Amino acid sequence: MLTVKCKSAITKHTGRAAAILIATGSLFLAACSTTGGNDNWNSSATDSTQYRDRLSRGIYAVAGIGPSRVEPDTSQVPGFDPDDRVEPAGQVTIGADLNKYLSLEAHSADLGSAGLSPSGRINYHINGVSALVYAGGNKDRFRRQGLTAYGRVGVGLLDNSPVGDVPFEQVNSTHILFGAGIEYMTPVGVGIRAEGISFDEDAKYAQLGLMYRTGRKQKRQQPTLAAAVAKPEPVVVPPPPPPAPVAVPVAKPDECETPEGLHEGVTFHTDSAALTGRSTLVLNDIAYKLTNCENLHVEVSAHTDSVGTDAYNQSLSESRAGAVVDFLDNRGLDRNRFSTQAFGESRPVDTNKTAEGRARNRRVELNVR
Repeated sequence: MLTVKCKSAITKHTGRAAAILIATGSLFLAACSTTGGNDNWNSSATDSTQYRDRLSRGIYAVAGIGPSRVEPDTSQVPGFDPDDRVEPAGQVTIGADLNKYLSLEAHSADLGSAGLSPSGRINYHINGVSALVYAGGNKDRFRRQGLTAYGRVGVGLLDNSPVGDVPFEQVNSTHILFGAGIEYMTPVGVGIRAEGISFDEDAKYAQLGLMYRTGRKQKRQQPTLAAAVAKPEPVVVPPPPPPAPVAVPVAKPDECETPEGLHEGVTFHTDSAALTGRSTLVLNDIAYKLTNCENLHVEVSAHTDSVGTDAYNQSLSESRAGAVVDFLDNRGLDRNRFSTQAFGESRPVDTNKTAEGRARNRRVELNVR
């Protein structure tokens, strides 16, 4: 008996693709088993002075619609020809971000039906799992913010059903699938996805989807005491000067002119607003000289190196300026005597290509007037 056939693209590569997906699934299950009460799966915290702009493990959902092209094989059935190949279709997806390169998805697609001449139709429904490999500079950002591209490989299960009196046979329902697409994600976790997928020899699908991605920002790690002791430049930080006596002697004019001008040497550890030991020596000296010179004003300008995004470095420089003001305030100086400016990575004084140059760029300059 001659029949209309719906056949999937089973090739010698199917076993290899299935093995890749099984390994990916194992990694996913291992990652899930360690989450427990981990709040990385919850909504995002947005305080950039305390959290890193880095991708964390999280889940996401996508709902998409678009056109499909389905074309069953009628070559063995004289008198039957596909005459309605393009149909509206839709797909729902649940996925998990495993790391900055890889995500794992489970999806279900209704691709509509193929019309046959002179009569009858064949419905197409596909369930499957896929591994997505991401590319682009934003793939490691929190919730993959911005524009990213990805490729897809997976395994699907094709379910066909005839409508009307159609001589029908389904051949090899299991198949490999391939696709590619782009995503654009906003900081609040809402984004859009555009992609194309080839499910088998006679089913193609393109969609525009709305997606939501969860995740929680990771806290920045402040340098520990052990790490500070291990630094190659150990310094002894003198205790703060004692509180000024009630009767403050009147300073001579030349004493108050001494601190004026630009003061440098205030630097920071990498990716931190914690002062180095050498910096506390510089600030202690300035605080001591300003104690009796109440008419002097201090302009605090904070800078970073170029490691990280512009927005993150801008926020970090603001934190460093605040750390200097807090230090001097703790030494008894009025906070109203300070003004702050944060320039991020925009004003380097040395190259950012070497460790020494980046260390000089992680600085705060104090201009005493």
